[in-house]
Amino acid sequence: MNTKKLGYDVCCFIGINLYAARDYHSALEKLNALDEVVEAYYTTGAYNIFVKLMCRSIEELQHVLIDKLQAIEEVQSTETLISLQNPISRNVNP
Repeated sequence: MNTKKLGYDVCCFIGINLYAARDYHSALEKLNALDEVVEAYYTTGAYNIFVKLMCRSIEELQHVLIDKLQAIEEVQSTETLISLQNPISRNVNP
């Protein structure tokens, strides 16, 4: 699917740190309610949760970050990485 043709010009990845590991399920439930979140991963390392967002513009991304994602009470901090290009995209071969 060509997301650009659908009007989604901004793809980004956001590392999310929670206040406590016990906040995972409630935070995930709230993230699942955000239409812009298209993938979510429970991870080891620097972040508790890593999500992929698709937005129509940088302005929409800013709105999602400030008014939606960072408004989730379980979220302590976030780091956003904006994708410039997606040169490799493939399915897993069986």
